[in-house]
Amino acid sequence: MPYAWQHKDLRRMATKGQVLAEFVGAEMAWVRFRTDPTVVREVLPRPLRVPADALATAFVARYPRTNFGVSYMEGALFVDAEYKGEVGSYCLSMPVDNDVAMVAGRERFGYPKKIADRIELEVRDRHVVGSVVRNRVEILRIEGDLPDERGREWPGAIAALDLKGQPCLKMVSWLFKYFPAADGGVFEDASLLVREPVLFRPRDGQRGGRLDMKLVSSPTDPLGDIPILEVVEAGYGTFDNTMLPGRVIRKVRNRYSFMPKALFKFDWMDLIDFDALPSRSILERWRLRQALRRY
Repeated sequence: MPYAWQHKDLRRMATKGQVLAEFVGAEMAWVRFRTDPTVVREVLPRPLRVPADALATAFVARYPRTNFGVSYMEGALFVDAEYKGEVGSYCLSMPVDNDVAMVAGRERFGYPKKIADRIELEVRDRHVVGSVVRNRVEILRIEGDLPDERGREWPGAIAALDLKGQPCLKMVSWLFKYFPAADGGVFEDASLLVREPVLFRPRDGQRGGRLDMKLVSSPTDPLGDIPILEVVEAGYGTFDNTMLPGRVIRKVRNRYSFMPKALFKFDWMDLIDFDALPSRSILERWRLRQALRRY
């Protein structure tokens, strides 16, 4: 791709209309579990609320074919969250093994995607193993047997119709889109709450049963902070999925109240040795800002 597109190329792109990300034959192993509502309340940024039932979902997926030119692996951890009466899923972690997938999900929608060391999904007969390793730590592992045929479903999704009027399932993700400020401040402008729906079309052959799961914390990925109190359901199957356009539904203008719930997206915040950095008084910090402006 050239550094400067020609207008004819832009016009050709515009004639295609809205490009929807399609995932064909997505293999997904998932676990739905009950967690501690106090912990969920602690990690949810306002204005999201804890639903009546504090549930969470983790999955490991293989996307062998997409319409945006890449195939990749992905893991994820969501907690259920409510906004104005609608229950969706707030994404706490989404490691991937492809930089195109990372940038597309993070920059466009706000998914907290990071590059993993290794993501695996292995199915032998009815035994399923899913694993996510990042910074040399296995932060997510799903394993077990799935002997039961089950209905066409996806955890936390509701029945819907796709753009062709065919039955499908819809899951809504709540995401916060924000970027560190270039001047060293907190964030550029206000943080944006994004509502992004995904359509799931399960293929035949979905399976259910018992999957055990481990969530492990590392300095850069605190997945183990979400307690697994009870596994509610688990499954594995193949899906054809469509990511629909997101929509900004609210601006979060209080940057300092939002900041404690946002820094997990950036590894470097957990790697800096703040004790080794010099402490500066308010006056010294003001003088430093004034000096930097000369450059």
